[in-house]
Amino acid sequence: MDWASIQYFVVLISVTVITILSVPGATQEECAGLSSGIFFSGSSNLKAATSELLDCGEAYKRDNPVSAIVLYSVLYTAFLAASIPGCTTVLSILAGAMYPPVVAILLIIINSSLGGTCAYLLSHLMLRETVTKRFPELFNKLRNSIESFGSNIWFAMIFLRVTPLVPNWFVSLGCPLVGMPLHVFFFGGMLGFVPAGIFHCLNGRALKNLLNSNGVDPFTSFLTLFGLQFVVLLPLWLCGKRKADELAKKIS
Repeated sequence: MDWASIQYFVVLISVTVITILSVPGATQEECAGLSSGIFFSGSSNLKAATSELLDCGEAYKRDNPVSAIVLYSVLYTAFLAASIPGCTTVLSILAGAMYPPVVAILLIIINSSLGGTCAYLLSHLMLRETVTKRFPELFNKLRNSIESFGSNIWFAMIFLRVTPLVPNWFVSLGCPLVGMPLHVFFFGGMLGFVPAGIFHCLNGRALKNLLNSNGVDPFTSFLTLFGLQFVVLLPLWLCGKRKADELAKKIS
């Protein structure tokens, strides 16, 4: 790891630690038996572990509503800026379970955009050589995909966020190096995060129904909500499939 990368993560860790130390501690009764080991409990006890995590989060939110949002946002932004896989997905689903749908979707979209912008700026200032040297294939794929849209860079940015053609973590790191303007990256990326935000919010609501089901078939509820998510993605899929196929052939 070079010096620029070390500086990158020192900044992220410092901001995260300062925030954790600044907000009220989780002293609620529901959080008493919670530890970091809950994330490694395995699938055999997944429902109980998730239930404990949600109970703690909702209790903390009840007593410290503003601090809960601040802590959630900083953790989400830090995980996304550090390109740690999986963590933001877990946080997105938890937002859907803990907050009303509109609030949860806004939290997911805004924090995804802020985290991506943080990675964009840090990459532009500190990681230019690191990104191009360590990921030459992904860099060329990203550059070619953006160039294929010509002057329509807004649609290119939305397309990159919606489709898995280039990993999302690398889109954030690579866009400043291929000339993507920051305002297009932020607002175009925000629009591109909408389907994923709705998707994870619905998953969170379904998860909460699974944990709190009383007399209702939880699996029927989950499958119903899971199926509805594809209604959100269907228009984008119909509009982008042909373009995605052509683009994949061109840059592969």
